[in-house]
Amino acid sequence: MMMTTREKAEKLHQKVNTFILSCVGEDGYPLTKAVMPGKYRESLNELYFCTNISSRFVAELSKNTHASVYFYSRGRVWQGCLLKGEMTIVDDMKIKEKYWQNKFKNAYPQKSFTDPDYCVLKFVPQSGRFYSLYKSVDFEL
Repeated sequence: MMMTTREKAEKLHQKVNTFILSCVGEDGYPLTKAVMPGKYRESLNELYFCTNISSRFVAELSKNTHASVYFYSRGRVWQGCLLKGEMTIVDDMKIKEKYWQNKFKNAYPQKSFTDPDYCVLKFVPQSGRFYSLYKSVDFEL
C-alpha cells in the first residue's frame, strides 16, 4: 500500500533533527531561525518549539501569527516539507512544563520552565508542500 503525501510528511517530521521557522517581520520580510525539535512530536496537527520570549522572532510573532515551518532530510533521497499556518505563544504552564528539557537549564537563570524568558511556541499548520524525488505535492491539513 502506498503512503499518502501526508503520511510521508509525518514520517519525515518524526526523524529530522532541525526545523526552520519563519515568520513575517514588521518590515514585511521573512524572519527565519533554526530550532531543534520539541521534546514530543505527536503529529503534524500541532507542532511545539522552545525558544526565548526575549527573541526578536517572538516579538514579531506577537504582531503577526502567520508563519511557516520547514524540515528536510538529505539521505539517499532528498526530502523536504514546508508547512504554512499560525504560530502562537503558549501561556499554559502545563504545556510549558511538558516541553521543558533539562538541557535548557544553562540557558535560563531560574533553571526551570517557570523562567520568564522560557517560551513555547505552538504551530498549527493549514497546508503543506512535500518534496521528494524531484517533485513537489501540495496537501491540506
